[in-house]
Amino acid sequence: MMMRFGGSRRLRLLRGARGQVLAIAALALPVMLGMGALSVDVGYMYVARTAMQTAADAGTRAGAAILAAGGTQAAANTEALNFANQNLGRLSYLTGATPAVSFPTATSIQVNITHSLPLFFAPVIGFNTAGVNATAAASIAAASSIPSGLVPLAIYCNNPSGCAGVLAVGQTWSMRRYCGNFFADGASGNSCGNAIASGENFLAGITVDNSNSNAAFREAVYSGVSTQIAYGDSARALPGNRNGWRSGMTDRLAEGRDVMTLAVIRELAPVTQTYNVQIVDFVQVRVSNFTESGNTDTTTFEIIRSAVSTNSFAAAGEGYGIDSVVGVRLTQ
Repeated sequence: MMMRFGGSRRLRLLRGARGQVLAIAALALPVMLGMGALSVDVGYMYVARTAMQTAADAGTRAGAAILAAGGTQAAANTEALNFANQNLGRLSYLTGATPAVSFPTATSIQVNITHSLPLFFAPVIGFNTAGVNATAAASIAAASSIPSGLVPLAIYCNNPSGCAGVLAVGQTWSMRRYCGNFFADGASGNSCGNAIASGENFLAGITVDNSNSNAAFREAVYSGVSTQIAYGDSARALPGNRNGWRSGMTDRLAEGRDVMTLAVIRELAPVTQTYNVQIVDFVQVRVSNFTESGNTDTTTFEIIRSAVSTNSFAAAGEGYGIDSVVGVRLTQ
């Protein structure tokens, strides 16, 4: 009898505990379902923000590219909105997302996108939408290297401070090309028989790979150097007339290819082997006239701004601050 009594009691206790578990589970179920539902909405918000960030990045890069090419802020604004809206328009759940463009500085752009995102399950607890935003900013900065295409003509400013504060976007220059002997002997003239005026800014033909034939020089001017060139690279200013330069430039301009990238140089001291100059900046130019005369020739050009694809940017103190050849980098 005692065994029967004890077994019956244990059975009643088990039935009571089971009932309590069911009661607790019944109370917890709505909470667990709610948490699961909210996790779906949180994930949805994350996906939406990621897509919005992609759109903001695209708009910012597009607008900055317009600034880099010398375009106006109005044109950059239009381009940035076009690219941002194209990315947003691909996704129905981003309908109504609004991009806005601003210009923190003359050489930077920012795109901010805001959106009131409709939610799936959060409305049961009183939240119908969630505010989602994404921001991207980019600036244009001097490119400290260019991947290829340099025309191996270099600007030299014949004064103690070099080209600092001398060259700027928007200027038009007519510069004579001199023989590289000027850098070899430090004299006021060169073996080509031309007198170089004190303080005169002039062009010099250079080689970055020690090529030493008119055919190689002609091809380098006509097609551009095929290798990457960077700030600090050594080069050699070329001796002699090098008529290959003339034919390369004449043929290039005859085809209408008047936009080209030139180097800015300073003397390399001490001279290293055959290298006597150093590349310290770049300028993008549009050539309007090329004239041969005696032992030299004169090139007339305007310094313009152009963007290149690069991840190498001038650090503080590098270059002359001309900002003619620039790249675009995201800053936010």
